[in-house]
Amino acid sequence: MGQLGVQLTPWTDSRQLVGLARRLSDVADIMWVQDQMLARNVYALLGAIAYAGCGVGTNVTYPTGRNPIEMASALATIAELAPDDCELLVGLGTGGALVDSLFRKDRPVAAARESIQLMRALWSGARVGLDEYPALSAALGCKPGAVAELTYPVARAPQIVVAGVGPKILAVAGACADGLISPSNLPTLSRAALLTGEFAEISGLGRAQAARPPELPPLRLIFGINVSVSADRKRAREYARRQVALVAGNPRLWPDLERVGLDIESAGAVKNAFDQGLGIDGAAAQCSEALADALIVSGTPDECIPAMAELRDLAAAQGYTDFYVGAPLGPDPGEAADHLVTSVVPALWPGHGRARS
Repeated sequence: MGQLGVQLTPWTDSRQLVGLARRLSDVADIMWVQDQMLARNVYALLGAIAYAGCGVGTNVTYPTGRNPIEMASALATIAELAPDDCELLVGLGTGGALVDSLFRKDRPVAAARESIQLMRALWSGARVGLDEYPALSAALGCKPGAVAELTYPVARAPQIVVAGVGPKILAVAGACADGLISPSNLPTLSRAALLTGEFAEISGLGRAQAARPPELPPLRLIFGINVSVSADRKRAREYARRQVALVAGNPRLWPDLERVGLDIESAGAVKNAFDQGLGIDGAAAQCSEALADALIVSGTPDECIPAMAELRDLAAAQGYTDFYVGAPLGPDPGEAADHLVTSVVPALWPGHGRARS
């Protein structure tokens, strides 16, 4: 049986997030936490959640604007806090819109690849010459000939799984990482893509698998089903539409929307609303129900369960073995957690979390 996770967003009070993680660990194995640089710190949250007895993972972090040497030490420290029977995973990408708005992204794919290699070398106990990582050394301003070595042994090196949709980052995932994260709220990983009959090509999964060296184990494939659930159907669906507007308003994703037959006209109206200064509420009002439903499952628990089951089965047919319930979860995080624990997860993935033992 693969692992089951839940993705938490860092927009809630830290103590509440740790409490939600404890609650959700009754039915899930891993608490994935988003890395939003200007929100609550992902590594501090992961440490607290791990010490509370949960498996944890970043979903996702990135090297741009961060120091991968410090990332390696932070993650190794978190591994010491997690129970022996729980996993620590590092979801890594090149960074999204926030990172784009704050930093120059020089050679982002090379930085991701070198971060994987550097963190693993540090976890192995090696003395690492930083000149061997030119993209990172340039970004960090490392001195020529500088050497880094952790001062403590790492008993459990985390697995590294990559998130991304571009051909270069997918090739890095196949060649270097332990696995691949695929969230259903991106057009090329959505239900529409899964139903094309060409998912391996459209999603890039085939590219990642083709880049896999034969001496390495198969990629661990992790599929995220993005959900907004509440007893208040209208509120759940409105909240989902706000999240979809952030995806639909990005013109770089429009070719992907068009490729899988999603509502490109609605996406244009969403961007126009943003351009006119109408904010997230104005943009969400322009997002069609069809587009919102294509990228995020939303509604009451009884509505969400069959839609999630369909996505689970479609993804499993493509070789995905691990799953997570993805953000936004719902307009009220506590209520959403209650629905996941009492009805949604037991109906779809029984026997996970503390229920497994």
